[in-house]
Amino acid sequence: MPTSPTGRPPVLPPARWAVRAAWAAPLGVLPSSVWRVTVAFTDGHNPTEIAYMAVLSCVTVALALLTVGLVQSWGETFPRWIPGAAGRPVPARVVTRIARAGGVLLVLITLYGALNNIFGFVERGPQLIHEDREYEQPAAWVTYLYLPAVAWGFLVLLVAGDYARRTTPSTDPEPR
Repeated sequence: MPTSPTGRPPVLPPARWAVRAAWAAPLGVLPSSVWRVTVAFTDGHNPTEIAYMAVLSCVTVALALLTVGLVQSWGETFPRWIPGAAGRPVPARVVTRIARAGGVLLVLITLYGALNNIFGFVERGPQLIHEDREYEQPAAWVTYLYLPAVAWGFLVLLVAGDYARRTTPSTDPEPR
């Protein structure tokens, strides 16, 4: 079997559905992240609260963008700008395990949120910013901004499965 310049067997291209699913992950978290940053700067929050909401939104979008790496070349080979690892293959098994663990965690968080909303396990969660101040409940339409983010964990699991399929060496003997 021919090998790539990295010494590994060549990686198959991602499935079309996997590319779409990978891009759907960051697009799904974008509406809630934009809303959160908008609220941070418009509802009279103090600088700590603004920083918290802005950083939370940026980290959320950045983590969702990592899903795209599962269908891009930088998810298979380290980019040239990374010292010491430039051009080397990304350890596919490690990436797959991390992606699957992250996907499962996101699904569990989503399920907990949905079940808590239905059954009310916890009436009020911890208030991480300005505990002595009361905040108004967001309008019901804000739920629609968070709804696309529900798919994030499931999308990560699907794309990680495709990544594993493409990057795991085949155990089938070579045809002669």
